[in-house]
Amino acid sequence: MERAGAVNSLLRLVRADIEASTHPNFRLYSNAVFWRRALGKLALSPNVRAVVTFRVAHELAERGLLPLALWLRARALRRSGAELHPAATVGPGLLLVHSSGVVIGPGVVIGARARIHQGVTLGEPVHVGDGRWASPRVGDDVVLGAHAVLLGDITVGDGARVGANAVVTRDVAAGATVAGVPARPI
Repeated sequence: MERAGAVNSLLRLVRADIEASTHPNFRLYSNAVFWRRALGKLALSPNVRAVVTFRVAHELAERGLLPLALWLRARALRRSGAELHPAATVGPGLLLVHSSGVVIGPGVVIGARARIHQGVTLGEPVHVGDGRWASPRVGDDVVLGAHAVLLGDITVGDGARVGANAVVTRDVAAGATVAGVPARPI
């Protein structure tokens, strides 16, 4: 029974991710029509394939199959240009606008309905003392512009927007828009 629950949970996440990459009317289709069209999107869109592969790899890593999960990550990197570490935690509705060059490190936490443009880097864990490591945390409904870099033990609040080429090394308040090097509110 636990296995069936995990599969249903995975399918719900995948559906939310595919819905995020489609026209709003696509969400109105029946399950059969949705999944038929979703298979086409999965076959033809490297950004969707990268996210779905991440979901499967994350599930495998959670079940103690990290080597297999890392193999899937490497395969997705070769096919889509996105490196999404299976130890990252990502909410439903992830949209990679263009998958090329996106890097999400281990330990990163991303909320629901995040929109990530090409070349974005969500950094590796940093040592924060007492044997603790921390990675960037991104809230719900956040937009990360092309080639933005988020480094260190930072939090980007819900609904925030990070401009293209911004380097974020400090927390970003919910609803704020930041840009520049280093990133500042605009």
